[in-house]
Parts: sequence; C-alpha cells; structure tokens
Amino acid sequence: MGALLRIADFRKVWGVGVLGGVVRWLEMLAFAVYVFDATNSPFLVALVSLSRMAPLAFFGAVMGALADRVPREKIVLGGLMVLLSVTTVLAWLAHSGYLQIWHLIVGALINGCYWSTDMPARRTLLGAIAGTERTAAAMGLDASTNSLTRALGPVTGGLLVAFTGLQGALMLGAVLYGLAILLMISLLRQGAGQGARQGAGKAASTVGIWRTLKEGLAYAAKDRAILGILIVTVIFNIWVFPYTSMIAVIGRDVLALGPFNVGLLMSVEGTGSFSGAMAVALWARPSAHSRIYFYGAIFAAVCAIIFALSPLPLFSGLMLYLAGVGAGCFGSMQATRMLLLAPAEVRSRLMGVLAVCIGLGPLGYAHLGLMADWLGAVNAITIMGVEALVALALAWLFWPEIR
Repeated sequence: MGALLRIADFRKVWGVGVLGGVVRWLEMLAFAVYVFDATNSPFLVALVSLSRMAPLAFFGAVMGALADRVPREKIVLGGLMVLLSVTTVLAWLAHSGYLQIWHLIVGALINGCYWSTDMPARRTLLGAIAGTERTAAAMGLDASTNSLTRALGPVTGGLLVAFTGLQGALMLGAVLYGLAILLMISLLRQGAGQGARQGAGKAASTVGIWRTLKEGLAYAAKDRAILGILIVTVIFNIWVFPYTSMIAVIGRDVLALGPFNVGLLMSVEGTGSFSGAMAVALWARPSAHSRIYFYGAIFAAVCAIIFALSPLPLFSGLMLYLAGVGAGCFGSMQATRMLLLAPAEVRSRLMGVLAVCIGLGPLGYAHLGLMADWLGAVNAITIMGVEALVALALAWLFWPEIR
C-alpha cells in the first residue's frame, strides 16, 4: 500500500473517494436525525436512505457501459460538480428555513446517481492505475478508507447537527466536494489514466451502450464464480446492510441518545468496518478471498441482530463495531474479487452490474422501514437478520463457488 500511495495519480483518485465518502456518511446521519426528529417516522428515515441507494439499481450497469466509451475521470468530475451544486442549494434551503423532507429525498436521489458511477468509473480507474499485481491492495486500501469515512462522517455530522443544525453539515459537504473537484481537475490536466481508461474503450466505442450492457450481463450469467459474487452481494445489500438506516432510530428511540451520541454510535460501525477492511488489505491471502467475502457477510448479520436486541449503549456500540468488521471484510473483497476475475474487455461492464446488485438495497430499506413502522425498529432488524442468514445458508448450499 505504501508503494501505491507514492503514485500521485493513485493518491488523487483515492482522495476523491475519501472526500466523497465523508460527505456521504455525514449526510446519511444528518438526514436521518433531521427526518426522524421532524416526523418521528422510521419509514421516512428508511425512505431517505432508500433514495440514496435506488439509482444504483437503475443506472449502475448503464454507467458501466458508459465508462467504456467516456473517459472515467470526466464521469467522476461531472458527477462531483452536480453534487456540489445540489449540496449548496440544500444548505441554502436549510439556512433560510425553506427546507422540506422532499428536498432531502431529491438530494439523496441525486447523490445516489453519483454513487452509481463509483464502481464502474472511479474504482475501475483506481484498479487500472494500481495494476493487476496490486489490485487487491488497492481495493483493500480504498475499502478500508471508505470504512473510515463511515466512522468520521457520522460523528462529524452528529456534532454539526447538534451545534449548527443541518445547514452546517451541508456546508461542510459542499467544501469537501469542492476539494474533490480540484483533485479531479488536476488529474485531467496531467492527462493521467489514459491507458487505464482505454482498456476496453476502443472496442466499446464501436457499439452502443445497450449492447455493451447486454454483453456484460451475458458474461456474468455464464460465469458461475462471478455470478456467485453477485448473488452474495444481492443478499448482503437487501437483508444485511439496511440495518444501518435504523441506527439513528434505535439511538434516539430505544437508547435515548442525543444527535452527537447517535453520530458516535454510527461511527463505531464505520470504525469496525475500517478495522476489518484494513486487516484484509494487510494480511489476507488470495486463497482466502472467497471465504473472507462470504463469512464476513454472515458475521455482520449475526452482530446486527444482537445490536438490535441490546438495551445497553456500550454493548450496542460493541456489536456495531463487530458488525462493521464483518461488513468491512465483505466490502473489501467485493470489488477485488470482481476486478481479479473479470477479463479486461468486460471489466467496467461487470463492475456496473455489481453496482446494480448493490443498488437492489432499496428493496431491503423499504422492507425494513415498513416493518419498523409496524413492529418497531428492534423487531424489524431482528427479522431482517434472520432472513439474511437463511438466504446465505441457501447460497452456501446451492452455490459452492462462493465458498
């Protein structure tokens, strides 16, 4: 990883991910606290999180095909400029007192559109700059720092919401997006990543986006190892990861915590994710990649159930930390496995398909939110966790490639 960080181009693309990740998780916490305090509705809290994930399902594969035709740096830069504009408008609305819940939902949707480009554009570019020999280290480093942003973002968001209101969190987000834009402009000026972005671009430029999309889906369907990655990704994002949308609800409603302590609780999960991802990046052997990916998802589901049932803030924090460790192990292997298994000519398209599978998460957020309104957040997370374990057990039984 030290060698990777000595590459200027790698640092810039990696730095964009760090800055964007901080804003993403800062907003997740800030929006959740604001919506729950304003409406007292767990479903609306889940709906905002759902809005952030939904575009992945609709645009992930399309962005994967587009990334074979358009320079990936320009896709990332264009998305960051849109996010800067949206965040600035939301900050003004919050400051002036005109902010409505639907404004946050629209903002979350646009944010999700940007994140649909992360796998096929930014992460694929990152892996190409690193090279095949260091792909696992590059993805592990990126996943671990993304996990760290899940620790920094919520606690910063909770602190800002407590002392400055939602507008303070949004203003900081705008500043960080501005810094990320400067990094991408610098990358483009130096003409970086020319070979990285052109790996399949010449071939893809002769066919349409929908044809390249179809080719990516067809390749995934016939390769059982790649399809296994997609199956576990779908299970994790529908039945496991949505529990994070209820951390603020349980923190406020069950554990009776204030905004800062809710942010601290949510940051503990990110700290655990960072620990798991960093351990994988430093010590994981290639022969263990599949097992780390699969059993990390199981461990996260078990710890999420225990977190939901805990009435004690400190024990709840411990369980969130351990759930984060499992999620970090899973997340660090997700892109690594795909990049290493996928041939270069279909890599961006398969990363786009992976983004679609991640984007199916809104089904889980909606399921969890409706159950939380009906049965309470504790029971909803418990039921979702049991469903996740059943689905993973069936995958283990019928799909040996994943283990």
